[in-house]
Amino acid sequence: MENEPSSLPVFLQRFLAISPGGNSHTFPLMACMAGVLATCAWMLGGLSMAISAAIAVALMLVLAPMISPEILMKLLRARPLDTASFPAIHEMAAMLARRAGLDYLPKLFLLPGKGVNAITTGTAEETTIAISNDALHTLSPRQMRALLAHEIAHAWHGDTRILLMTDVLYRATWTIALFGLMVFIFGDFDPPAWMVIVFGVVPTVSFLLQRAVIRDREFIADHGASDLLNGPEDMIDALLHIDQINRRRLRLIPYRSTQPPSLLDTHPSVNARIRALRDLKPGTWQKFFENRRPPGTK
Repeated sequence: MENEPSSLPVFLQRFLAISPGGNSHTFPLMACMAGVLATCAWMLGGLSMAISAAIAVALMLVLAPMISPEILMKLLRARPLDTASFPAIHEMAAMLARRAGLDYLPKLFLLPGKGVNAITTGTAEETTIAISNDALHTLSPRQMRALLAHEIAHAWHGDTRILLMTDVLYRATWTIALFGLMVFIFGDFDPPAWMVIVFGVVPTVSFLLQRAVIRDREFIADHGASDLLNGPEDMIDALLHIDQINRRRLRLIPYRSTQPPSLLDTHPSVNARIRALRDLKPGTWQKFFENRRPPGTK
């Protein structure tokens, strides 16, 4: 598989989770986001403003309500995946959840629309996994198991909470930067030009760091799926198959897969994800559901 061209240095590609680096950079990236916020607040109002920003972020993290999974499913027009019609899918999810050590079973929903896709939302006991109709009817049992393992790995690693934290940091940075620009424009303060430029740029910097965190969590979820499946082979097979399906089904919709990666992408490219998985040591397969196909598949 050919390397993907990029103008960024290799170490920066790895830190920003554009290419695999072998180690998670989630917390250094979040520390950078917090540093950008703190610096922005300090430049605007000194130490007291920086402390106030830290307190505000802490309160937002405690009080910020997450969107209810039920509400999100209604917005996405998703419906519960019937247990009686798809027992194998529910059995796969239950087995993977137990293997991950979860003390709850994720609720499964079916997403409408084209393309193979899946999302995980909610926290702890309210974790909900929604899979697309194309995923249900075009993936083999082993590929479906890999897709579910990836989504359950997100729940296993607490990714919804991590992404909420990065969202709060980004929004707080955007708010302070916008407030600072309003003060510079309409207030009596006459800042140097470089300070105006900094306040204009920091929201973009925070946004790019947030995207890097999301990509990093995708690498980690792939690795978690490999742990749950005792090896990366099924995950690699699922990624390749999903990429082929989405290229065919979404040919009229912009779809990034093996194209050169972008700082704006929420997922690493398929090539990068497969390279990261191939760098893992393969395990011994547990052949669950090998001879079973979910109802509705051919």
